[in-house]
Amino acid sequence: MSDEKSTINQLKDEERIKIDIPVEEDPTVHKSAAAADVAEEFKRLGRQFAATLEGIFNSDEARRMETEIRAGMKTFAEEVDKTFREAKDSPAATRMKEEATGVKDRVESGEIGRKAQEGMVTGLRWLSNELERLANQFTPPAKGEQPPAEKSPTE
Repeated sequence: MSDEKSTINQLKDEERIKIDIPVEEDPTVHKSAAAADVAEEFKRLGRQFAATLEGIFNSDEARRMETEIRAGMKTFAEEVDKTFREAKDSPAATRMKEEATGVKDRVESGEIGRKAQEGMVTGLRWLSNELERLANQFTPPAKGEQPPAEKSPTE
């Protein structure tokens, strides 16, 4: 049996599969080189972007557009100024000035104040009369006194 056992061990040894694992190079070397490449590409992209913007702003088309925009803004400001001057001299503006002056004069002369005071006195008198009527409804009459006659709402 020992012979059989050695044959089995021999077969097992032959059956084993050899797996070769390739040894990679130091991964930190590749990472730092890749990081340097990425950083270099960003630097190059930044330079290219700056050069593109500079070219755009210094181009003939950009200068022409700037001139057109400045001329358009100047025309706009002139039109707005003209419209304000015309509106200031219009009949509606003159009428509004006259009405404002009239209101100012009435306030200063006391006409509005007098009318407001008269209205307030009338309103307070009415409120006082109504509260008196309400109080009389809840107050019992004194002995020997006749209850007050109900007034019609039109009085």
